[in-house]
Amino acid sequence: MMKRLLYFTTALLVALSMARPESVAAASIVKIGILDLQSALNATSEGMAAKETLRRKHLAKQEEIDAKQAELVSMEEKLKSPVLSEDAQAELKQKFREMQGELIEFVGRAKEAEEKENQALSGRILEGLVDIAREIGQKEGYTVIFEKSSSGVIFAEDTLSLTERVVKIYNEQNQGGSGN
Repeated sequence: MMKRLLYFTTALLVALSMARPESVAAASIVKIGILDLQSALNATSEGMAAKETLRRKHLAKQEEIDAKQAELVSMEEKLKSPVLSEDAQAELKQKFREMQGELIEFVGRAKEAEEKENQALSGRILEGLVDIAREIGQKEGYTVIFEKSSSGVIFAEDTLSLTERVVKIYNEQNQGGSGN
């Protein structure tokens, strides 16, 4: 992260030092914005609705997983029973292993599906947020707008943050179409 910050700072200094004399006055007025995309995503109406949808689906899958785990625990208890014949115990062990494998596969598929749905739901919203930030940057003469978590920004004054404005514009543009 320090290399990234050093690289960025060096690149900015080189770019400013190469500026033509007539553009030095313009270059000295640098307008910087910061956007926290994750916070913005979570603050949009669609983002909150998507998060709730994903939470409900996750809970439903978790209930299925819990039921299957309870069934496995019950089988495990039966396997400890001294009353079972060797054949019945072997059959029960085989069924236990199969159910255990099915549960592992089920959990894997559920996680994968949850991740894909999360990416699909959030990807579209993030694109909209970035488009709004880009539009603000162009219209209002920003030199650069950084994404807070991935740009190597260690500190930025809150006055540089565009997050709330971007969320407000996004929600206004997407009223009524709050996803699922």
